[in-house]
Amino acid sequence: MEEITLWISDKNMKQADVATVLHISRPRVSDVVNKKTNKFTIDALVNMLSRIGKPVRGSVG
Repeated sequence: MEEITLWISDKNMKQADVATVLHISRPRVSDVVNKKTNKFTIDALVNMLSRIGKPVRGSVG
């Protein structure tokens, strides 16, 4: 969520534009910006990161 929020800030984008890029609703953008982690699955966050060109690497243990 932090990476997505930084990307939004760096691009100086409006939430409606971010919603279009991320393929989510504007209220969901607000949830990301406000870091409401309980509202998102890992899959959803990985998909959003992928849409903005951020590489994702997973590790267990």
